[in-house]
Amino acid sequence: MFVKELNINVVEAAERRILEAFNKNKVLAVSFSGGKDSICMCDVLIKTMRKYGIPFNRIMVVFFDEEAIYPDVEAIAMEWRSRFMALGAKFYWFCLPIKHFNCCNRLENDESFICWEPGKESMWVRPMPKFAIRNHTAFKMGMSYQTFGKKIFQSVPPMVGLRVAESIQRRQSIASIKTSKFFYPIYDWRDNDVWLYIKLNNLTIPLTYIYLYKTGVPLNKLRISQFFSIDTIKTLPKVLELYPDLYERIIRREPNADLVMLYWDTDMFRSSKQDKKFELEKDKDYRVILRDAMKKAALHPDMYPGYKLAKKLYSMMTGKESSKTCHKIYQMLIAGDPKKRTYRSLIGDIYRDKGGGV
Repeated sequence: MFVKELNINVVEAAERRILEAFNKNKVLAVSFSGGKDSICMCDVLIKTMRKYGIPFNRIMVVFFDEEAIYPDVEAIAMEWRSRFMALGAKFYWFCLPIKHFNCCNRLENDESFICWEPGKESMWVRPMPKFAIRNHTAFKMGMSYQTFGKKIFQSVPPMVGLRVAESIQRRQSIASIKTSKFFYPIYDWRDNDVWLYIKLNNLTIPLTYIYLYKTGVPLNKLRISQFFSIDTIKTLPKVLELYPDLYERIIRREPNADLVMLYWDTDMFRSSKQDKKFELEKDKDYRVILRDAMKKAALHPDMYPGYKLAKKLYSMMTGKESSKTCHKIYQMLIAGDPKKRTYRSLIGDIYRDKGGGV
């Protein structure tokens, strides 16, 4: 893939952004997650710093250990920690009681999961690394990592491996790139760019990516993170298959996870935040919103999880559809519909809007 304005490829563009970040700042924080995007960004970063003779004491690498992670992600993080430290960079491995959204607690009042929660050491999914940072003056119990990150990155701008093509949420985060203090060297990389870079540079990635792909997960849907978010809970059946002992520890940590594994895609376990996010707003014309969204989705279909189904429904529409029906299709376009339950329901809605019955 080439950046048309500069007539250079995405790797060269990433290198230029990294140089620009160093030209503007004496020290940079590097956010490392152990995932494929983070690995690509860090590899480009190291090669750029070596190429231009930038001292490695000008970066501090930050890794937020979320406790409930795949074993090979921890192993990859260990490898990169050793690599960065050998080059002279500082590596901060945080194991803090950070608060995450937890879809397993959808049926309870508190939809949260606190990793490394004090008092629950015997239930932790895995032992805490001995070298991990367990406290920080800027941290308060139950903070989100976004809130904590803002505090520690106030004076040191972070470099993050987010990409526009990854998700709707990440596209929204990067949308403020012109005013943000964050640097996104690979923000314009597509999925193919990432996998090609990994192959050409013989990079080691968590084997979980390979396992998930072999079990049928599409390349553009491969995600590895802590297990209790709405985006990653769907991987629990794969955890049971690939890491039975890890699955037992996850269930011990979050008993509801066993139930969510079966019903993660139903309204029972949707986040209340998601409900509000897709709430019908009466002052908006969702016919127009859907029309504009479908035009954008046609140009970048891989960015819209429900595009294929929404396209089928859109072709059935006659112009008589209610704003409510269009809102539902728009919601499905953005969020996806893996079990096609919403899709089947909407076929009936479109039929009724035409005057075909109640």
